[in-house]
Amino acid sequence: MYICLIGINQFLTSNTNIMKTLKAMMMGLALLFICGASQAAPINNGNATKDEVMTTYLNAVVHGKLDGIDNAIDDDAQFDIQRGDNVNTLNKSQIISSLKANENIDQDCQCTKKIIRDEDDIQVLKVDMKYSDFTRTDMVTAQRSGSKWKITKVETSFK
Repeated sequence: MYICLIGINQFLTSNTNIMKTLKAMMMGLALLFICGASQAAPINNGNATKDEVMTTYLNAVVHGKLDGIDNAIDDDAQFDIQRGDNVNTLNKSQIISSLKANENIDQDCQCTKKIIRDEDDIQVLKVDMKYSDFTRTDMVTAQRSGSKWKITKVETSFK
């Protein structure tokens, strides 16, 4: 009988160790899933890189996706839009209103971009949006202030 109790004790001890191992593995998988899901859509708290700021602008203008656009544009940003001999100057709130009017509208154009200037604290990107009848060109300037990149100026022309 003593031998039987030793056998049962070993069986229960080994099952307990297996259960502990399974619990630890399940907790690890759950933690991995939670961490992965939380990183799936990073929150832009205004500390975006210059590439993220430029991508956010392009997504707003070309695809009507406005996620993060308010943080990507500097409060004092200037938007100059040339139409013929006239140049209209808009501020951030006017551009945001214009973008909201076209929210979720994908532009029917071929978009190309080229970096014109890329330095430690400034980047200028040339964006051509070719439509069937005309081309819109945006010269987008992003500047860094501390760790924050923001769009500070956009010059738009039509050909």
